[in-house]
Parts: sequence; structure tokens; C-alpha cells
Amino acid sequence: MSRITPKQEKFIQGVIDGLTQREAYRQAYDAENMKDESVDATASKLLKDRKIALRYREILKETSKMFLWSREQSFSEYEWLKDKSKASIEQDGVKKATADAFLNSVDGMNKMAFRDLELADKKLKAEIEKLYNDMKQDKPNEDKVSALMDKIDGEIDDLE
Repeated sequence: MSRITPKQEKFIQGVIDGLTQREAYRQAYDAENMKDESVDATASKLLKDRKIALRYREILKETSKMFLWSREQSFSEYEWLKDKSKASIEQDGVKKATADAFLNSVDGMNKMAFRDLELADKKLKAEIEKLYNDMKQDKPNEDKVSALMDKIDGEIDDLE
């Protein structure tokens, strides 16, 4: 299989890093004189190219594995610290350093465990605000209220 060009790699890296396809294309290629619509079409076509799509999935797989390992490893380290400081407290009594280590490890574990819920909560608040603002416009209120209620019900179901 033929390799991709450095510009194609830069484009893929940009998309992986969170840029839009348009931003990634403009960063990787000389597109200063291109209209946004042309850049969008070209970038979309580029990402659908077999070689590009394969490389994109390859990098995405690598980064997701690293992220999962890092998260699991971090949680394990917090758990190890919690267990060691708890054992030290049980053996030697409560001392500031071990108590702080214990509390910080529990706090870190809680933050990791509940971070996804906080993100879902932020998304829900943003969606509610968007729907509320849409309702204030001349759009039919019944449709917006119904959409808002459906969204809230869906988010509540997801959290349960």
C-alpha cells in the first residue's frame, strides 16, 4: 500500500487533535485563496479517501488505547495510594500526611468516576438553553416544548 504524504498526515493529525475538517485542511494545505465551501468539499473528500481513512482510524485506535490505559492506570494509582494510606492510618494512627494522602486519593477517584456525569450535565444544560432560546423566537412553542421534554427524558434515562 502506498504511503500518505506529509500534508495528508498533517491534515489527519489536525482532525485527530480536534480541529474541524476545514481548519485541519487549511492548516495542512495552501488553501488561502479557497472559499470555505470548496475547502469543506475537498477536506470531506480527502477524509473519505481509502488511505486517509485507514490512517485516521489507525491513529484514532492508538490514541484511544493510550487514553483508556492512562485513565485505568491513574485510577489504579489512586486506589493504591488510598489502600496504602489507609493501612498506615490503621497501623500508626492518624497523621496529617497519611490522612491528606487518603483524602486526596479518594477525591481523585471520585473526580475520575463522576467526570462523565458532569460532562453529560453540561451538555444537557447547553441543550436546554438552546431550546429555550429557540422557544423565545417565532418558532411554534409546542414543538420546542415537546423537543425539550423529550431531550430531558432521554438524558434522565441515560443517567439512570
